Amino acid sequence: MSALTTWLTRQGFPGPRGRHSNGDTPLMRAARQGQEDIVLALLEGGAAVGAVNDDGNTALWFACLSASTAIIEHLIQAGTPIDHINDDGLTCLMQAAARNRPAIVELLLARGAASDVCAPDGRSALDMRRRRSRAPA
Repeated sequence: MSALTTWLTRQGFPGPRGRHSNGDTPLMRAARQGQEDIVLALLEGGAAVGAVNDDGNTALWFACLSASTAIIEHLIQAGTPIDHINDDGLTCLMQAAARNRPAIVELLLARGAASDVCAPDGRSALDMRRRRSRAPA
């Protein structure tokens, strides 16, 4: 049994193209868990990098949550839409800025993420980053 098959079974996915609760794909779950080897195996197997779950989030969103720069790089190289806006009107760049993940913010900006896109409340990712950096520790 391959490492990917074992991982899929343990995660409760029927296969590499299966969906789980909230519409999450194996690629999303592996990205969230920081499982670079599984992400690579899924990408090599043709996983849909632009797939969205029930909240409109992509695997890149989950990679940003896990703060895995390597997985973020793999997903961007595989063609994931870097400026995808989820159902809450947020991009990965906004999420990284709001969660005070400066290394992820810089990586996304270096890879071409749009800094001028605004959330429904009118704030851009850079506004969120500035606000977060002024917040008391």
